[in-house]
Amino acid sequence: MKRDELPQSGFRHPWWHRLMFASAALFALMLGCDNAILRSALNPGFVDVVGPGIAGQPTGPTSPGHVVVAFRNDTVFDEQLLNFLVQEGLDPILLDDPEARPRVAVRVRLSFPNDEELEVEFVDGSSTIVSPEVDITQFPDLTRNEQDNLVVQCDVVQVELVELPRIFVPSPLEILELDENEFGRAFPVLVDTIPPQFELLERDEVDQNGNTTLQRNFDIRDVPGPAIGPNCGSVVTIVLSGTLRLPFRVNADNELVPAYFDTEMREIATVPGRYQLIVGIR
Repeated sequence: MKRDELPQSGFRHPWWHRLMFASAALFALMLGCDNAILRSALNPGFVDVVGPGIAGQPTGPTSPGHVVVAFRNDTVFDEQLLNFLVQEGLDPILLDDPEARPRVAVRVRLSFPNDEELEVEFVDGSSTIVSPEVDITQFPDLTRNEQDNLVVQCDVVQVELVELPRIFVPSPLEILELDENEFGRAFPVLVDTIPPQFELLERDEVDQNGNTTLQRNFDIRDVPGPAIGPNCGSVVTIVLSGTLRLPFRVNADNELVPAYFDTEMREIATVPGRYQLIVGIR
């Protein structure tokens, strides 16, 4: 086919038409990105940390451009726990609130080529979902931080977790034991009460062959290693998913409440739920 016989419809538009089509294609590509990360990158907290002044901006990185580190909280409340909190006095609207998420804290360490390090804590989720019988002012950790992303200059060697995430358990948790009366019938007795607090999640215990011997909050395969050498313009995403779940038992007052018996080690180990952690670079 000669050049004059080639289809011409894609080549005879003026230059501004071609520019318009290219812009539309770029916009379509952006829509394919992770919407949660895009929203996070556009929130005020993201803008606040672009300049100096957040936890002492490291002096080591010199390359132009930036690396974004963003935390996404995909955890949910167990329905039984949420119903219990509403029954205790929280607003019933919580039952239909798609944005109700447990409060989660994650500590992250960024390393740079000059051996400098920067640690930052990301916190996300509800700071008001707490048992009504508890004075929320007793928990300043719930509201001290609302940061869920960070922007630093390039030359980031790696991004890693300082520790596994911590999740806030919003209800007291009773520890019970079984006692027997004079007729030989067993009944629950309150031994202790764990107040609402942040609980550090733990990996499963395994033997030398990698077989699980005690199931806790994470399968060992669901705790990834660090993100190594993100390029300029990259977004390092840390995503936690799972369900905040507590065991329920009939206590000494004959009430069904968050509680466990002190002999049920396998149940105790799984408090406060089962989770998966993903660290990726986009």
